[in-house]
Amino acid sequence: MEAAALGRGGLSTVAQGARDAVRARSRAFWAVAGLSALAAGLRFGTLGLQSYHHDEVVTASRILGGGFWHAMSAVGASESAPPLYYVLAWPWTQLTGTGAVGLRSISALAGVLTVPIAYLIGAELRGRRAGIAAAALVAVNPMLLWYSQEARAYALFSLLTAISFLYFVRALRRGRGRDLGAWGIASALALATHYFAIFPLAAEALWLLHRRGRFALRGIWVPVLTGIGLAPLAIQQMSIGHAEWIGNHPLVRRLWEAGMTFMVGETGEIIARPVNPLPALVPVMLVGLALALLLARGERGERRAAGIALGIAGATVALPVLLALASPSKDYVLARNLVPALVPLLVAVAIAVTARRSGSAGVVIGLVLAAYSLGFCAWVSFSPSFQRPDWNAVAARLGEPAAPRAIVTWILGEAPLRYYLPPGSFEVSSTDGLGWLAHEIDLVSNGPAPPAPPGMLGPGFIRAGYEQVGRLYVRRYALPGPGLAPLRMRALHGAPLGFPTNGVLLDGIGPR
Repeated sequence: MEAAALGRGGLSTVAQGARDAVRARSRAFWAVAGLSALAAGLRFGTLGLQSYHHDEVVTASRILGGGFWHAMSAVGASESAPPLYYVLAWPWTQLTGTGAVGLRSISALAGVLTVPIAYLIGAELRGRRAGIAAAALVAVNPMLLWYSQEARAYALFSLLTAISFLYFVRALRRGRGRDLGAWGIASALALATHYFAIFPLAAEALWLLHRRGRFALRGIWVPVLTGIGLAPLAIQQMSIGHAEWIGNHPLVRRLWEAGMTFMVGETGEIIARPVNPLPALVPVMLVGLALALLLARGERGERRAAGIALGIAGATVALPVLLALASPSKDYVLARNLVPALVPLLVAVAIAVTARRSGSAGVVIGLVLAAYSLGFCAWVSFSPSFQRPDWNAVAARLGEPAAPRAIVTWILGEAPLRYYLPPGSFEVSSTDGLGWLAHEIDLVSNGPAPPAPPGMLGPGFIRAGYEQVGRLYVRRYALPGPGLAPLRMRALHGAPLGFPTNGVLLDGIGPR
């Protein structure tokens, strides 16, 4: 309508058309600005509220704890991801520090920037209403919020794959060389952030080749060369086997958990909680209703636009699953590795709820989904039961060791506890073959746990304290006198603490 008004004769008509165009763009601009501000409030407002998780400690101390070249070397030895996130995070933390707010802020910024990118994708595919709806769903999505508050590469990964998808859509629709070039650069950066970028990028590249023929090579050569350059690092990291643990869990279960995580974020095993599907039921049903409404009432162009987004989202999930089925040793399918599928999925939902003939049903579905997601984000932000365990508070309660002690807790809690405790603690396994002596044993459990049986601790240990720290509980046992007693390491690793597996941290202690 704007273009038609501007094209008619009459200065007053042209001026009115120009004013209408400015007002329309202004409304969209302020809507996206408001949604970006909401996203920033959600991400930055509680950025330092939670303690570091195990993987974040690896980022903060093992990788970014030294100089730049130390960080790059540590990526090859300690990680299973490419280096771009760390290339950016190292200078960032020289300014902000490696505390929770400073280090996580780069992820929070990437999460906020994903909101206007989602708008541009939706607007490119189906107009401003779809773009605003897509920006709203991305701003309040619990999974995107979670990884915007984590000192890892996933928020940057999601942003760069979203930018790649935007320029893929533009190149698909318009066939311009500059769009192909921008797609190639964004794709290369995404691949340099996470190896799983290869799956949506491969689908987009094949689609572009099909539609644009040899002209698409103008953009495709950039990520291809990037992939070739990253291959030696990927082979080296794969040989170390840091990600082999993923294949130890059933693939069907991981896919089921990924579907829930897309809707409500990390609410299961990553925070040492039983997987609970109930919070995800409402958003899963709403997404299904939105897509069914599009199928039933959507016009051809709307279904085609949503089909592009769903096609890339589906390929992002299906291709690594097929690889895992064909070669189980290459099974790295995990919810956070599939995060590039989330923005295209939300864009498709946005197109569905703003479809011309979806009517009030589409509006209601979209509003309820956004409201539920926003409410769940707020709940997670202030409910310890849905957060990372508060290892910082536990370390503060434990304090410095007055005598040699053993701390028994979740094996993934050992690194955060070491990070927050005074220097000197170290991790040991039940098979290290050394006899260890201690004066105190502290059991950190996930919720209330039964008292330790005497046979687990050994003779002489008596209860010295019991306190709650958030959803964690600390039971202290100590010898009545100044002496030391041998630790029963195998029994301690099997202590009933409510965690999947236990680890033992020794502090102020030496071998017998």
